[in-house]
Formats: sequence, C-alpha cells, structure tokens
Amino acid sequence: MKKGIKFKIIGAFILVFMVLAVSSIWSITTFNRLSNSIENIMQSNYRSIVAAQNMIVALERQDSAELAYMFSSDQVATQNFRENEIEFLKWLSRAEDNITEPGEKANLDQIHRLYTKYIDEFAMLVDMQTNKGAGEAREYYYNEILPLFEETKDACRYLQNLNQEGMILRKDTAHSISTNASFYTIIVSSVTILIGLGIAIYLTNKIVNPVYDLIEKTRKIAEGDYKQQLDINGRDEIAELAQEFNVMAKKLQSFDQLNVKKLMDEKQKAEAIVESISDGIIVTNDEHKLLLVNRAAETALGIREKEVLNKHFLEVIKREAVFNIIDKVKSKDNMDNFKKYTDITINHENEKKHYRMNVTPIRTRDGENIGVVTLLQDVTKLKEVDQIKSDFVSTVSHEFRTPLTSIGMGVGLLLDETPGSINRDQKELLEVIQEDSERLKNLVSDLLDLSRIESGKIQMDMEVHHIKDMAESAVKPFHMIAKDKKIDIQINIREELSTVKADYNKISLVLTNLIGNALKYTPADGTGKIEISARETANKMLISVSDNGKGIPEDYQQKIFEKFIQVKDDNGETPGGTGLGLAISKEIIHAHGGEIWVKSQPDEGSIFYFTLNLGR
Repeated sequence: MKKGIKFKIIGAFILVFMVLAVSSIWSITTFNRLSNSIENIMQSNYRSIVAAQNMIVALERQDSAELAYMFSSDQVATQNFRENEIEFLKWLSRAEDNITEPGEKANLDQIHRLYTKYIDEFAMLVDMQTNKGAGEAREYYYNEILPLFEETKDACRYLQNLNQEGMILRKDTAHSISTNASFYTIIVSSVTILIGLGIAIYLTNKIVNPVYDLIEKTRKIAEGDYKQQLDINGRDEIAELAQEFNVMAKKLQSFDQLNVKKLMDEKQKAEAIVESISDGIIVTNDEHKLLLVNRAAETALGIREKEVLNKHFLEVIKREAVFNIIDKVKSKDNMDNFKKYTDITINHENEKKHYRMNVTPIRTRDGENIGVVTLLQDVTKLKEVDQIKSDFVSTVSHEFRTPLTSIGMGVGLLLDETPGSINRDQKELLEVIQEDSERLKNLVSDLLDLSRIESGKIQMDMEVHHIKDMAESAVKPFHMIAKDKKIDIQINIREELSTVKADYNKISLVLTNLIGNALKYTPADGTGKIEISARETANKMLISVSDNGKGIPEDYQQKIFEKFIQVKDDNGETPGGTGLGLAISKEIIHAHGGEIWVKSQPDEGSIFYFTLNLGR
C-alpha cells in the first residue's frame, strides 16, 4: 500500500484525540471548580487591596507635591497635588463599592473623613505660604499636615491588611479543591503520558527517524557534499521521498563538477583585475576582518596578504583614524554628508608617501551593509605640486606686499595733493587705483595667512573659552550692515554649555567669514535671518551658522572650501571678495582638530557646521 503511512498517522491521531478528550473533560471540570473558588477570592478582596495600594501611592505623591510647593511655590506642584487628589478619590470610590469584610465600612468612613481634612489642610498651607511666608508654612506642615498624612496612610494600610487577611481565610477552600484536583489530574495525566509515549515511540520508528536522516543529509548537501544517499526501503511516502532525494543528489553532483572549473576561471580573472590596479585596495567584512589586499596596498602599508587575511584591521594595520572612518561608513545609512576619505602619510625607506583613502560600503540589493572597500590612492605627486604652488604663492605674495604698500602710499599722497593739485578726472582715476590697490593688499594678506596656516607657521593660541563670547565678538562688526539690510542676526547658544579649547581670534575669524558670507546671500527685504547655534555631541562642540538665503548649488557644495571658489549670483557674477575666506576657515578648523562642512538646498538657505574640542 503506497499511502499506508497516512492511515497509520490518522489512526494514531484518533487514539491520541480520544485519550486527550477524556483527560481534557476531567481537567476542565476540576479546574472550573478551582477557578470559581479563586475568582471568588479575587472578586471579594483583590479590588479593595489594589484600591488601597493606589490610594497610598496617590497620597505619597501629594505629600511630595506639598514639599515641592513649600520650597519653590511652583504651580506645577499644585497641579500635581490636584491630579493625585482626583486619583485618590477615584480609588476610594472603588473601595467603597466593594465592601466585603466586617469593619471595612467603618475603616472607609475614617479614610474619607481624614482625607477631607487633609485636603482642607493643604488649602490652609497654600494660604499661609502666600500670606505669611515659607517659614510659618513649613512649621504648619510639620506640626499639622504631616501627622494627618501619616494617620491617613495608616488607615489605608489597615484597609489593605483587612482584605489581605480575608483572602488568607478564603484560600483554605481553594487549597482543598486544588489538592483533590492535583491528585486526580496526576492519575489522568500519567495514563495519558503512557499512551502518548507508546504512540511517540511508534511514530518515531516509522516516520521521525527517517526524516531526521533526510534532514542531516540535506544539511551536508547544502554544505557542498553532493555524495549523500538515503537507504530507506518500503512503499510509503517517505520511501518515495528518499528515492527522489537520491536522484536530486546525483544531479547536483554532476552540476557541481561542471561549474567548479568555470567558477575557478572567473575567480582568477577577478583576482588578476584587482592585482593590476595601481591603487591599493583593501576589502573588509562586517566584522572588520581583512578579506582582500592587493599588491599596491601591500607595498603602501608594508604588509603581506597571506599573513593578514581574516585578521581584524587594527590587529595588522595600526591606524585608528582610518579604522574609525571605515567603522562609521559601515554603520551609517546615509553617507551624503559624511567624510569618507582621509589623507595619510607613510614613510617608505626615508621617503614620505602621501595617500588618500576613499572608503565605500558594500551593500546588498536589500540595502544590508556586508563590508567596506577602501581605496588607497598615491597622491604624493599632487601633494608636492600643491606644496610648490603654495610656496610660489607665498613667495609672490611677499614680493607683492612692498610694491603694493608703495603704490598705496603714492596714491594717498597724490590724493592729498602733496606734490601738487590735481583735477577731477585725475582724482577719479587715482581713487580707482587706490581701491584696486586695497583689494590687491587684502588678497595678498589672505594668501599669506593661508600659506602660513597650511605650512603650520602660525601658532595657535589654544586656551579655554566660551563659544558664545566668540560668537558675540564675531557678530559686532555686522550690526550696522544687518540693520541696513533688515536682516535679523540671532545667537542661540545656552550659557551653561561647556567651554571649548581654541584660539579666540582665529575662531572669531572663522565665524566672521561665515556670517559675512551669509549676509551677502541673504535677502535684504525684511525676511532675512541668520542664526548662530551650538550644542555638545560626544566630546565635541558642534557650531552652526544658518541663513534663509538662496542656498548653494549642489555642484559648488563639494568645492566651496577650495581656494578662489565663489558662488555666482543669478546674473553669473560673484559678490566680491577674494574667495579665500572659506579656505582659510577650513585650515583653521583643521588646525584645531575639527571638521567643517555645509548643508544647503537651493532657495532654502544654507547651514555651515564646524566642530571644536571641548575645553574640559
């Protein structure tokens, strides 16, 4: 019979059902009697106990509210007292509706009388606090109200104890029913267990053991061992399943042998491509263990792939700054405004090599992060070119300073008509020359400042300061300009914020640059608003300067902190300046060990952020 196992299972289930039905009817009858007894206990006393407990809690909260009111005269304390008064009366009403014990009504009448007096005494306390002062109010509390509070609470406790004792007296009946029920239930359960055990042994031999064997061999196939075969004889469904399983395993074995060679070829191609890339590549999994390191990365970091694979990043690469960026990239969902790269310097046989590390998460189609790819780009030549450019700019700026000063002095003397009188046209030309000379002097000054900061020649005077003081100092020069343009400048910084460790003048300059830029791009129609804010995050102070101007186009946001970059207006023109303010600000913040970035949406304004170390 091919379907015999089905009838075996059905017969076993019918037998089990009959035994369980008899057992269930007996259990239901017995436990209904026990449930009715327990329900009587719960209905008669439990509600009163809960009511007494909640009245005690409400009373204690009112006492706390009284104490708070005496020391602060806070209306919140009075409100809290009244809210708990409503809570107390609610539970008192429920207790009065559930009188079950002798003497309980008299006890509730006493609680009602004492609590009414307690409420009146609080009104007296409020009046005394208002008219006679806190001293007399406190004395009145300790002499009159506190004893009344204790007496009322004791009365509530008596109500609780009275009902608890009633529950103890009623438990004997339930205990007797429970004892009998337990005895007979044990007998019925033992019979049921013996019958069920026999059925279980039968089903195990006929069904479960072959299924376990199937599960074990399926697990081995999932692990890649396709040689598994089931040895199950018979004509039932499990035997048929075993035959189909054996056929499947043989087909999988053939398919695996066919595809192993293809997979190995593809793997070798992928490894060859990675090894041919001139930039270093490091791949780590979600536990920060190294999965792949190409030759360029081996050379850059002085490691060997076969020695570091499957080891934690920090175990073999001692660079915490790089690891922190990898860890943040792995754990963050939105990387749009997060810095995913860092520049590092590595010494190679007395030669310094500069690398830029770009970090990118590896995500599945479902968005799950399963690892990180770190690209190590050799930017030594770019650094050298940038240094040459900075040195050239610094040298040229020094050379410009003296002739520009002479030009400015000469033009000033001519405008003062020291050598002789000049006509109107000559004066206009000289004023244009003087204006352009001042612009060139400002540009040269900014270039020299930037060059000194980049080279580390400017010493930062690091001391502990309040960020609000620096913000107020930076805003002062702009009061008249903001007033003329009808722009509201607000400083939203709390006094109790921690201090920061910074150079007062340099950070004031950063804030000045950010506020000045905001004024240029904020509408002067009475709706303009600029806000300076600060808050603590971990061990950093996060400072922001926001405006509701026209915003910064997305293609500018990535390069706005570079030299000579200025956002153009609607007419394609720049609003003036040297384009070095944000570049200088970035170098100052980096010299303080912080970061600076911008978030902006066109026509919705901009928010510039930067971080500083806390002063503590």
